[in-house]
Amino acid sequence: MYLRLLKPKFRKEEIVDKVEKYLVYNGKASLICANTKNLIEEIRKIHDLTPTTTAVLGRFATICGIMGLTSIKENDDSITAQIKGNGPCGSIVGVVIRDYNVANVKVYMQNPFVELPLKENGKIDVSGAVGSMGYLNVIKQNTVTDKEYNGLVPLVSGEIAEDFAEYFVTSEQKPTVLSLGVLVDKNGVKSAGGYMINLMPDATEEEISRLEKAVSESPSISELLSQNKTLKEIAKIVTGDNELELLQENLQIKFNCDCSKEKFERGLISIGKEDLEKIINEDGKADTVCHFCRKEYHFSKEELENLLKKM
Repeated sequence: MYLRLLKPKFRKEEIVDKVEKYLVYNGKASLICANTKNLIEEIRKIHDLTPTTTAVLGRFATICGIMGLTSIKENDDSITAQIKGNGPCGSIVGVVIRDYNVANVKVYMQNPFVELPLKENGKIDVSGAVGSMGYLNVIKQNTVTDKEYNGLVPLVSGEIAEDFAEYFVTSEQKPTVLSLGVLVDKNGVKSAGGYMINLMPDATEEEISRLEKAVSESPSISELLSQNKTLKEIAKIVTGDNELELLQENLQIKFNCDCSKEKFERGLISIGKEDLEKIINEDGKADTVCHFCRKEYHFSKEELENLLKKM
């Protein structure tokens, strides 16, 4: 934990993680709390992650989803986040698009097969996998104005929560409490989630002190979720406010990749006529894989020749 001061319709068979928003201390702070266990388990399976990289990509995907429900105001707007550290995981990229009460997230990691020994305290070495030197880049895209906002900050520790907290206070001037966590056992993801608290300008020193005390004395978010605490119970524990007000429920963070063969066709066209001719002559086909969902798209020689005619 780090301190830096329309309901969607689901199919009956769909397993839905819960996300809720609250007002704290009579509106002096806001809180969003997310249980992302099913989301992170799906990502673990897609990318065949190790326990180490499950913790890394799980924390990263969770904060991307939280930002999708807090920082994106218009449907179809997007946020792209990238962490580039000096650790063995390499580059980590996430894209989130807002769709009413749903944050659609897709993520990938350059090297998903990293596995490091546990730290002395028995915790997964997230910072060792990410690296403590590098940068976090956040790009916000507005589909209406076609404007782009870019926020770049150096990594603080590689623990992800601390790095994003630094981004919020530096690039968005938002004093932020952020906690992210993933528990993994032999069967997969045991618990995963996060919460983010934003202080309002009129928060008093007394309220800030109460919040700091509650956060510092609280178990980790992954531990609270593994104890089957509800999001409301967690919200009360981490804020110390038993009278908090529920603002919004039925929010969701879900994995959703919008890749298609047509997008890969455009990608092949973009490499240029000379390189496409080289692929046709040397390989006679093209086999492509989406970084985010691992779906494969195959192009025959005839399909590549048809693409060449469009150039």
